[in-house]
Amino acid sequence: MRLDMQKKQIQEGPVNIKNGLRLLKESFKRYKLELLFIFILLLLSVLGSLALPKATQYAIDHDLPNKDYESLKGTVVIMVLISIIDISSSYFRLSLTGKTSQKVLFDIRQRIFNKLQVLPLKFFSENQSGDIIQRLTGNVEGVGNLFSQGLIRILEIILKDALIIALMYLEDWRIATVVTVSALVTFLLIAFQGKFLSKPLKTMLGLEGKLSSVSQEFLDGFLAIKSGNQDNEWSRKFEKENTLYYQQSKKVAKISSIGNASLSLMNVLSLFLIILFSTPLYQKGSITLGSIILFISYSQSLFRTMNGISNLWTTVKTGIASADRLVEVLDTESSIKNPENPFSKENIEGDVRFEDVDFSYEEGDTVLSDINFHIEPGKTVAIIGPTGAGKTTFVNLISRLYDVNNGEILIDGVNVKDWNLETLRKQIGYLIQDTFLFEDTILNNLRYNNPEVTEKEALKIFKDLGAEHFIKSLPKGINTIIRTDNGSISSGQQQIIALARILLRNPKILILDEATSRIDTKSEKMIQKAIETACKDKTTFIIAHRLSTIFNADLIILIQENRILEKGTHKELLEKGGVYAEMYSSFIGGR
Repeated sequence: MRLDMQKKQIQEGPVNIKNGLRLLKESFKRYKLELLFIFILLLLSVLGSLALPKATQYAIDHDLPNKDYESLKGTVVIMVLISIIDISSSYFRLSLTGKTSQKVLFDIRQRIFNKLQVLPLKFFSENQSGDIIQRLTGNVEGVGNLFSQGLIRILEIILKDALIIALMYLEDWRIATVVTVSALVTFLLIAFQGKFLSKPLKTMLGLEGKLSSVSQEFLDGFLAIKSGNQDNEWSRKFEKENTLYYQQSKKVAKISSIGNASLSLMNVLSLFLIILFSTPLYQKGSITLGSIILFISYSQSLFRTMNGISNLWTTVKTGIASADRLVEVLDTESSIKNPENPFSKENIEGDVRFEDVDFSYEEGDTVLSDINFHIEPGKTVAIIGPTGAGKTTFVNLISRLYDVNNGEILIDGVNVKDWNLETLRKQIGYLIQDTFLFEDTILNNLRYNNPEVTEKEALKIFKDLGAEHFIKSLPKGINTIIRTDNGSISSGQQQIIALARILLRNPKILILDEATSRIDTKSEKMIQKAIETACKDKTTFIIAHRLSTIFNADLIILIQENRILEKGTHKELLEKGGVYAEMYSSFIGGR
């Protein structure tokens, strides 16, 4: 499956039933023994429910007319035992089904999450986070319902209905034929209903994902929305998506209700036909009263189960559509893969070279073109340019978050496409402007991806960064719990922690993506000093927001209109008198 699949195609395309069934087959093949036990318990339950009307028939046709109360007592005992078997087997079946279903859901969730881990950034930029979350949660639950409340129930219905029809034919073929014809018409109505439900249900799931995305965006950007007085705009946006979801849900409900009404009508018609055809047979002595009651009981049971199919159809279709949406993720192939024989080197030097590099997210939409430069190990590169020039993309290519369209990126003389991905990224430290920290202690945050870090090593790294006083000022020092939602620490302090976390891994390449762009002047001085310490002996790429942070860089690259417009040291670029010199003049004049 292509990675650049369109969201509209995902959400509104027809349901691929084969995909859904394939996921179920793959997911349940580990649980064959559990499925066998579920089937045995199901069979016992079905036989018990059908034996009860037969025992009732015997009591009506034999025990009561002959006033054989001893036999009647025995029949009642048998009926009680049958009920106990039916109830017990149903209980154990439901329990085992629930446990097996949860095991399968655990496996599917893990598969989806593991798949998301290896997909490149392009997938996440082309699919809304709310829709991805919906697949990981709501759609997985839909698959669980498909098994526990859908397929198992339908298997029960098929077994029960087949046995009912067989027993009715053994009793009297004429009335059995009347009931069978009615059942076949009912089945056709159910199939007709299912055909009309398939596409609307998948569309509804897609709209549910969109609604989830809008909700999440609102919660994530709550402060900006409030401060920007955009409440009404977001209300309109949510109302639009909510209305679309409501209209589609209403359409699904309408189709279901029409089908259910038709089935109820067929149930009443079947009962009427049984009475109509059995009455003259009873008068002739061709059929007993117990047989008539048996037919009515079996007929009601038959149509109850078929009405159950109608009610289950939505569950089944939703489950198949959910499984199809999950398969779309599982079948998405990432272009960022390890080569067959990856190059691996634990201690890299940090030599980086771009040779004739071109890159675009979409065909014809060039982001970077003809990029050439070389930086030696331990040197610092500053990348500047207007917003949207491709600065962040530039550094993302180094760690192979995206692959170039043309040209090569070489690290220590080896193309990044030939490197072992894990080894490569382990040697690259990435500090971005929006730092992510877990709601945990500072020490545990430092141990992320590096669990062997000791408290002594953690304190030393803060001391080396000149931030030891910051840690000592906290209530519990390095064991203070970070609360990301109440501003317990400043943005500058968060950056210090994130930088310390990176340095404890000792990467040879350091990427600083506008790391000081959103912090106050006081914090900037602290983080700037820490960065200067961090950059020692590391190949460093700095995406600069403020020119004051790049003057000492070994190489400054100015990107404009998708190309390297100018490159050189601060002094060389000033002497050149080009765009950089103009930017510097504006910077000096604005201070």
